[in-house]
Amino acid sequence: MATLSGIGFIGAPSLYSSSASPGEGLMVGQIAWDGKTGKAFRYALAGETLVKGNLLQASVRTAQHENLAIGTAAVVGDKYLQVTNGTTTVSKAQLAGGSISVYTAGTVAICDEYTIVDVTGTLTTGGALKVWLDRPVRYAYTTSATVNMKRSPWSGVIQAPVTTQTEMAVGVAIYEIPSGEYGWVQTHGICSVLSSNATMAVGSDMGTPCATAAGALDVFAAGTAHQRCGVSRMAAATGHGISMFLQID
Repeated sequence: MATLSGIGFIGAPSLYSSSASPGEGLMVGQIAWDGKTGKAFRYALAGETLVKGNLLQASVRTAQHENLAIGTAAVVGDKYLQVTNGTTTVSKAQLAGGSISVYTAGTVAICDEYTIVDVTGTLTTGGALKVWLDRPVRYAYTTSATVNMKRSPWSGVIQAPVTTQTEMAVGVAIYEIPSGEYGWVQTHGICSVLSSNATMAVGSDMGTPCATAAGALDVFAAGTAHQRCGVSRMAAATGHGISMFLQID
């Protein structure tokens, strides 16, 4: 089985296996580079069963995790922020590796940002969440501040939808990770991906949205909610597995 090596390698399991819980020492969104091939991979949680060769996107945006109130004031050095949840139930699995950042300032600087390492407390609608951080709080947060609490782009990844992109593209599936399991998706380097346009040529920029089939990359054209993902290394018809140089990372 293929395994990872080189810069950024931290005890990664096989590239072509998955697990029901995170690998030891690994966090969703963590990047690992293969020093021999120049390929990069991100550790991901599958939001549905992933299909090999499909372009993947982040889970669909949850507006209820934006502009959330700070429920209890925080002081410099605290290891968590207490946040009043919106109208959705949350879990550690969803949010670990995600981010929390200041949306409106109150008495702190807008855009202060931390990585989420755990979530405890009342996880249901309107609950008082303890959002544990990767480092101590740097400012005194008052209850007049609000925050955005976002999943990692690699938490709950799904097949990129046809026609309309609903979140950022995050990689290509290299094997079939079952829904709810953890594994690696490719974000950089030579890979094989499903094609969605018969007019691509060698050297064509490839990107979203997927024009004719979910999970299939199309010829890139700049525009609203369009994302460039890499370069085609061949000309091919719709529905073929093409070689491309992936450049998400």
